[in-house]
Amino acid sequence: SACSDSDQAKSPIDSQHGKLDVVIFTLVFFFAMIGHELALEAASTEFSDLDALAYAVTLFQFGFCVLLPLAVSFGKAASKFPRRPLQFVPYIRLSIFVFGATALSSKSLQYVTYPTKVVFKSAKLIPTMMVATILHRKRFGWLDYLAALMLCGGAAGYSYGTGTNMTDVDSSSWKGIVLLTISIICDAVVPNMQQRLMKSNETSVLLSPKPSSPKPPPSTKLPPKLQGSLTATELMVNVNSVGFLGLLCYMVVMGQLSQAVNVSTQHPRLAMYLAMVGVGLGTAVLAYTRLIQCTGSVSAVAVATLRKVATMVLSYVVWPKPLLTIHLVSALLALGGILLSTYSKQIGNRK
Repeated sequence: SACSDSDQAKSPIDSQHGKLDVVIFTLVFFFAMIGHELALEAASTEFSDLDALAYAVTLFQFGFCVLLPLAVSFGKAASKFPRRPLQFVPYIRLSIFVFGATALSSKSLQYVTYPTKVVFKSAKLIPTMMVATILHRKRFGWLDYLAALMLCGGAAGYSYGTGTNMTDVDSSSWKGIVLLTISIICDAVVPNMQQRLMKSNETSVLLSPKPSSPKPPPSTKLPPKLQGSLTATELMVNVNSVGFLGLLCYMVVMGQLSQAVNVSTQHPRLAMYLAMVGVGLGTAVLAYTRLIQCTGSVSAVAVATLRKVATMVLSYVVWPKPLLTIHLVSALLALGGILLSTYSKQIGNRK
């Protein structure tokens, strides 16, 4: 494709095709994620009393992150699905962390506003740096620490007065903050576990579009049965398949599935929202992966950052909510942290 030939000399036509690919993947990712985020907030707002909502949302995310890659690859993405019981173990571990990153994030919306979730999820750079330092002994520059400090300050400031019930902020928002904190910790662990299941260190995405994590040291070895065996799409299908089956069994046993089905039958809008959440995320994941292949992770992160800004603006427009001065300042602080982190990575790539 035009994206994969970047190392070779390109004709003007190839160059035009490459630019067209970038535009197409950028637009697809941008609007797919906005559709996903708006559908998720709509479901969380209209069906906030549904206990099974977070599980249903995650189930649809798992499902469509399997179906869409299989459809695009005409089934080839499932060619390396694990066959033996022991081969499922690393995928089970990874799917648990993916579940924690997504389900807890959705569950937090019962206690905090949607923009708060967006800001907190942006602060995942902090635990990501901690995990990379511990597991990979990676060193970060002062720009990275400054960006992390800005993100931390932005998340802390935005958590003030963000409870869904503004008359009872202290008793409602802290639960959401705890859930979001655990969620971003899981988010930080996912890419590091992900690298151990892949042949190379190319950027790959599971459920939440994100840039690749730090490259592990040469001494880090993959499990023998998995070494050199997976592409990003294959890993995406394998992990989300395991996660889907595990979560489906849990929901059946605990009665969460019947609860979600009953509510969806009575209120078809819920089924529509869940489908939009799944299709939007699955499409965005595929587009983001291709966008990284075309432009690199720095440009992809910039597009993702603009998407977050658009999502927050639309959230306030579609679902009006209190916006304090501290929220605006904190949002700008978090945005500055994201941009500074992107700039730091760009400098590092040039060295």
